[in-house]
Amino acid sequence: MSEDQYKEDQYKKDPSNAASKLFGGFIKEGKSLADEVADNAKAVARSALGNLDVVSRDEFDAQSTVLRKTRARIEQLERAVEELSATIEELEKRT
Repeated sequence: MSEDQYKEDQYKKDPSNAASKLFGGFIKEGKSLADEVADNAKAVARSALGNLDVVSRDEFDAQSTVLRKTRARIEQLERAVEELSATIEELEKRT
């Protein structure tokens, strides 16, 4: 029996041994396969989040304040336009 056939027979007899040899590279320096997968998942998530167009909470709050003030000003201007329209209608009825 050749050495390759012997190794193949050993892997068939003890699959856990084959798995440990196969994944042995992942279990170096105290890192398990689960740790490697978790690290890779975190890296992918960071990369995906980096590609998103996001702003800081401070910037979001500042923009919300600007939007709130702008809405209030628009409402005030709409009321003024309504008053002016009513005045114009009233003046047109007099003539």
